[in-house]
Amino acid sequence: MKTNYSIKDLEHLTGIKAHTLRIWEQRYSIIVPKRTKTNIRLYSDDDLKKLLNVSALVNKGWRISNVAKLTDEGMNNSVQNLANESNHFPSQIARLIRATIDLDEPLFSLILQESIDNVGELQTFSKVVGGFIHQIGVLWQTDVIGVAHEHFASNLIKQKLYTALDKIPAKVSTEKNPGFLVYLPEREMHEIGLLYIHFILKSLKQPVVYLGQSVPLDFLKPLLFENKKWKGIVSIWTTSPDNSNRDFYWHQLSSESKNIPIYLSGIATHNWEPRVNKSQINIASDVRVLSEILKKSLH
Repeated sequence: MKTNYSIKDLEHLTGIKAHTLRIWEQRYSIIVPKRTKTNIRLYSDDDLKKLLNVSALVNKGWRISNVAKLTDEGMNNSVQNLANESNHFPSQIARLIRATIDLDEPLFSLILQESIDNVGELQTFSKVVGGFIHQIGVLWQTDVIGVAHEHFASNLIKQKLYTALDKIPAKVSTEKNPGFLVYLPEREMHEIGLLYIHFILKSLKQPVVYLGQSVPLDFLKPLLFENKKWKGIVSIWTTSPDNSNRDFYWHQLSSESKNIPIYLSGIATHNWEPRVNKSQINIASDVRVLSEILKKSLH
């Protein structure tokens, strides 16, 4: 994980535009970054944590002039108070990011449990965890956090998702009550987003066949022959299939699935458009959008 951040890194992490941050620095001294010999701004972990708090308060409607007057302790307390509000999800996401940066498992677990106690598992996973997964994905893509921090957060989220999934009765996918086939392509191991979608679908009382990580297409093909059993196929492509065989993989998958709707998300789908069977595919920019597309498909 980085220990120094550029202004663009902070924009990704906090949602505060670089131009806005420069103005706040000049007008309110909200942060005083270090400078390189060539006068490029560099920000520390402490700067990042402070700006996550600033972002949460401003998003709640605080004036930046009032936020700037707070001590660090006062800012932490104000964000904590926001997080205690049952429906203020941005502050809870900001606190989860801070806990991830600090590798603070007790705090991470506490934030999730408090949210579950306040608004229930469905709202927590839909609003808090969905937003957090998106943020963590962006930070990992841009090298703002490293593999260790991404795994730390992912494994804690997985534990909560497995517990929540166990509480929801499973349903069998049949021709009379078709469900969703949910899997990751071969060599794809980034499972957290798929588990999140699994939870959303089960919460919607949908039959789900969850195959999990690294499923070769040849293993999938026998299931696709029973096409009347499936409302859709759901997959998340992060590192696989890669650029060199993405079109070929899509051609095989779409041809074998016999017009079953296919729902995709993940980094590997960004800036990619299939050349064949376009009407069969639904691509979402992130897992939150994917969950909304799936919900709409049920109506």
